[in-house]
Amino acid sequence: MNVQFTDKIDSIFKSTLLLIKDNGFHGTPMSQIAKHADVAIGTIYHYFPSKDNLILELFQYCRKQLYTYIFQNVNQDMSYKEQFYNVFKSFCLFHIEKREYSCFFEQFYNSPYNETVRTKESEEGPYAQNAFMKFIQRGINEQEIKELDEKVICAAYIGAAVSYAKTIVHGKIPFNEQHLTDLIDIIWTGIKINE
Repeated sequence: MNVQFTDKIDSIFKSTLLLIKDNGFHGTPMSQIAKHADVAIGTIYHYFPSKDNLILELFQYCRKQLYTYIFQNVNQDMSYKEQFYNVFKSFCLFHIEKREYSCFFEQFYNSPYNETVRTKESEEGPYAQNAFMKFIQRGINEQEIKELDEKVICAAYIGAAVSYAKTIVHGKIPFNEQHLTDLIDIIWTGIKINE
């Protein structure tokens, strides 16, 4: 973002997340965001020239929040396996506790905005910073996990975590620490290099 993060931007982002969760991208006009954020519409356009720009900037913000959350308890004294379990658990908890982010990501990845980001991820700059993919690649490089395409590993990892979180959020099963550990065991067993 080319502007300094302010309380107004924070309010705009939080309002946009909540409104998109309830109404989707197309059902959330800039005027509604301004009203919910208690800012003038001109203020939004001062920071974001278009709704598309707002959504792309919001994606960067959300991804940064996700990475901060999932890597906050990881330290270099842990084995890669311990880090893997910690990150997976945090990833699941993020999607359980922060539904507005989870809903935003789901809509974003199923929209044309995703193609814009995928194109930019191959370039330098803020979109190229995929900490999760780098974490998986590090496991491959350190010969902790199988040398598979990291995108396939990420798809299995993220798909299982998000699906598990949804079953809890929608009340199909209660949260259970052992179930989460079992799920992580399944993923780890499938990708670890056998000793």
